[in-house]
Amino acid sequence: MGLSLLPWGFVLLGLLPLWLFPRKESLYPGVVFLLAALLLAAAASLYARAPLGPRVRFFWVLGLGLLGCMVAVAASRDLAQVPEDVAVVASLAGLMGTGALLLGLLFWQEVPGLPLGPSKTGVLPRAMLEGLAPSLEVLSRARPITLLLLHAPTDLSGSELLPFLRPSDMVFALAPDRFLVVLQGSSPEGAQVVFRRIRQGLPIQAYGVMPLQGGSLKQALRQLEAELEHFYLTQP
Repeated sequence: MGLSLLPWGFVLLGLLPLWLFPRKESLYPGVVFLLAALLLAAAASLYARAPLGPRVRFFWVLGLGLLGCMVAVAASRDLAQVPEDVAVVASLAGLMGTGALLLGLLFWQEVPGLPLGPSKTGVLPRAMLEGLAPSLEVLSRARPITLLLLHAPTDLSGSELLPFLRPSDMVFALAPDRFLVVLQGSSPEGAQVVFRRIRQGLPIQAYGVMPLQGGSLKQALRQLEAELEHFYLTQP
């Protein structure tokens, strides 16, 4: 959330001279620069949720935000009687913005791709889940994705879950006794059916279900883990 607000802060910073210096009568071309700055800020906000690696996402949002600041300063210069020294601020913002975009390209290799499924990739580690979180969050806006958190005995291998799942589903080992199943194209009701099928064949001790629906994967996982903790606290 904070990253998506960063470019808007840069644009407001670039427009600050409008409140500090007298306005000009002419609106052109300042209004055009203002619209361009707003579009850059909007694009940067969208990149904050793009299916990219965390460092790529950060530097691209930072770079586009700084470019938006540069264009916003240009808008302020044309809409208000701004000293020429302010143009130096715009050039510095543009230089840093371009540098941030180039840094993002250096980290491009960390951009994760979605695995083909558990039938080919097996059980994925928790670190892979953190890397895939942006991709899953974006994908969940286009198609249903349901999270199924399972608490199992420590001697249960995550690979034993695979026969009960479809090739498009993924299994993540969060801990020796905890597995997260990501069901693609499945509703919570469908996840209940999957759980019953797993429960018939494996000694699952507890579970939690939640649709992702474009929200934060980390927050959804935190809520699922809290539900499991509450389940055990309320057991006699």
